[in-house]
Amino acid sequence: MQVNKTLAKKITCILLTGVSTLVFSFTVVAQKSDSVKAIKVASPPHSPKLAMLYSAVCPGLGQIYNHRYWKLPIVYSGLGLDAYFFFANLHLYNTYHSALVTRDNNGIDPYYNYYSSSQLSDIVLYYRRNLDLTVIIAAGIYILQIVDANVDAQLHGFNVSDDISVNFTPRLVPNAFSGTFTFQPGFTLVKKF
Repeated sequence: MQVNKTLAKKITCILLTGVSTLVFSFTVVAQKSDSVKAIKVASPPHSPKLAMLYSAVCPGLGQIYNHRYWKLPIVYSGLGLDAYFFFANLHLYNTYHSALVTRDNNGIDPYYNYYSSSQLSDIVLYYRRNLDLTVIIAAGIYILQIVDANVDAQLHGFNVSDDISVNFTPRLVPNAFSGTFTFQPGFTLVKKF
């Protein structure tokens, strides 16, 4: 009985310590929230090389690194659509190619009554070209998303505010041949600080 009482006291002490720690950790305030000044922390610079590396390793990862999440569906829908057409063309190419091989070995293929040997050969060539084209398009999409990640990382800190303005003003330009001044339209880019 004595052992149970000491064990109960120890468990109660541990529980009270844990509860009080939780209560005081949530209620202790170092200073008033009105007096806290917001400290603007500069974000680390975006590295174009790192963005390119991420995009090369996994398509779309460079866009995530640049915080351009809205570009992910574009990248993956382009690659997914291209993969769909690749496998569809591959299936049709294999189907017609096996029929052509069967016909060349004096066998009867499923398209024997529909296409001549030259037509079947043209169909195989057509799907082979489409297959090659889908590989080229996939490579283009892959390279384009790498370039996009690089450009986005380089322009990440670019200031797009109202402080930049364009101003058209007339100006006097000396004419070297006649020695007179003439008015010409001028183009001035003004940066306000």
